[in-house]
Amino acid sequence: MSTHPIKKFTSENGKAVIGYEGYVYTLERKTDVKLIFRCQNRDCKGRCHTNTNSTMDVIVSAPTEHCYASKPDLVPVLELKNKIKLRVPETEESSSTILHSAMRSFPLDTADQLPESSGRKKPLFPIEIWNVYDRTVVNLPRSNNSIKGWHNAFTKRVAIVHSTITKLTEKIRREQSKFEVDIAQIRQGQEPKPKKLKYRKLDERIKRLVDDYGNVDLGAYLKRLANQHVCDELPVQHIFLATNCLQRIALRRIVQLPIEDDDPFSSVQLQFQ
Repeated sequence: MSTHPIKKFTSENGKAVIGYEGYVYTLERKTDVKLIFRCQNRDCKGRCHTNTNSTMDVIVSAPTEHCYASKPDLVPVLELKNKIKLRVPETEESSSTILHSAMRSFPLDTADQLPESSGRKKPLFPIEIWNVYDRTVVNLPRSNNSIKGWHNAFTKRVAIVHSTITKLTEKIRREQSKFEVDIAQIRQGQEPKPKKLKYRKLDERIKRLVDDYGNVDLGAYLKRLANQHVCDELPVQHIFLATNCLQRIALRRIVQLPIEDDDPFSSVQLQFQ
């Protein structure tokens, strides 16, 4: 029986996690007499067995050997994360209050194991292609809503949840014939089917606001765009009313707003390049 303390946590999936002798284990399976944990590092074959009751406070057999050195400083980090996750559903305090309260008891000698506040996950698509400023200026579509509209219409025309290959092929063939007719008519000089009136008016209002950017301050510019109630037309609509430094910098990047020399936020721009 071991005398080392066992730290108990819960994973994001709700599974039992323990910390022991500088290693972190996740629950792999249960038996009638013990719980079997495996090393959190999937490249490691280390295992750890505990008693079956809910306390999981006894190691019933010595852990097997690991392929890497232990990391004792990692366990306090997991304890901190678990403490924060347990606190959130029990209080109405703001997130900053919860974080500061939890950090007061965190050991300073292990603080270097915490993730850096500036760390970000790589986006699914490059940020450069998020930009819709140039498309707005030259009156090009800002979203793929037209593709979604076609897909919804085609789904209604098929009208079968699990279509056979034969029926689906026939629907696609008819859809292709329809588009070939539309292309031929456009080549003959006919006007393509216009957008709905409400969307044309929306485009005109946004275009006027973008063209007038140089004549208004940033706060007024963002409020005017936000007041257009564009639900999914612009990919930055959720931060139009942003007021803090990081949000303004992010918004400038997306809509290509220039950074003025006397801008109070320009001094922190470099650390986010």
